[in-house]
Amino acid sequence: MARRALIIAALLCAVSARAQDAGQQKAREDRSMLSKEDEEIVKELALLERMELVKNLELFEADKEKDAEGKPPPERQP
Repeated sequence: MARRALIIAALLCAVSARAQDAGQQKAREDRSMLSKEDEEIVKELALLERMELVKNLELFEADKEKDAEGKPPPERQP
């Protein structure tokens, strides 16, 4: 009798977990559906972000070159 109850409880847990996974997958699919305009905006924002990262990298490398020319790096206050 206890064995049946254990099996039933395990089955109920498995069914519940599977239903929850299906619900989460449906929510992910709904969020991923964008209109064409929204997709273009997301692409443009990603491009702008990459451009900003490259700009920052170039500025950082320019600072490195200045330091390598013989200037000691500025001392930092604790």
